[in-house]
Amino acid sequence: MDLNRIAELAKQDAGCRFHSIAHFLTKEALWGAFDGLRKGAAAGVDGVTYADYEEHVAENIVKLQEKLKSGRYRAQPLRRIYIDKEDGRKRPISIPALEDKIVQRATVELLNAIFE
Repeated sequence: MDLNRIAELAKQDAGCRFHSIAHFLTKEALWGAFDGLRKGAAAGVDGVTYADYEEHVAENIVKLQEKLKSGRYRAQPLRRIYIDKEDGRKRPISIPALEDKIVQRATVELLNAIFE
């Protein structure tokens, strides 16, 4: 994802408002976000792992981008697990579904380009 232009605009005018940035969530941006995920990370509520998604990654990324463009994308519920703390208590952890992780990472890259 080439975010240089949007970063330049944001740098030139700190008060610049971006009203539509969703079109920057391209297939390339989503692919890069997928590539940056931890391969051994836990699966979300849908049970899809990195390896599962990778089997048909090109098709999956195209479908994900189509859902984003058409407004049909909805984040899935988080999977809640509890891990032990040193003092014996448990700490809650929420794990998003893999596609949610992809969209989150691509969005973070986009927002970083604007706000850095």
